[in-house]
Amino acid sequence: APDATPSQILELVERLPSASVDAPRKLSSTLLRRLEEIAERHGGRVPIHGRLFAQWMHHAYPRECPFPHVSGTVQASSRREFRSSMAGHVLEADALQAEVDGCAAEEAVAAQELPWTSEEELFVHVPVAKPREGWLRHCVG
Repeated sequence: APDATPSQILELVERLPSASVDAPRKLSSTLLRRLEEIAERHGGRVPIHGRLFAQWMHHAYPRECPFPHVSGTVQASSRREFRSSMAGHVLEADALQAEVDGCAAEEAVAAQELPWTSEEELFVHVPVAKPREGWLRHCVG
């Protein structure tokens, strides 16, 4: 199915381990609230081929699911472009360890805040069923 209820998704995700996430687990109240918000925007169901659900999955599995940027807001760079932009950004071992330690503390704070953008993009078109011709005449009499 191209969509699911929040409870169906939660039941699966809370039991689904990954390389970096143990299961079973309880998801944060913030993550639960975000899933409910997605469903509210779509009539009580979460479209699994949407940008908001992909963003939600990124927060549920941050190492496995990439952040889904809004179309047209970022531009990929080639390996050569990336290397040239990183020239001169080499850290010594002590500085690198300090950076890693600082990131761990920032991750703990970020996990509580759950950065979120509310732009939705549906990647699969789901046609709305059209009523058969004459259905209203049949119902009204």
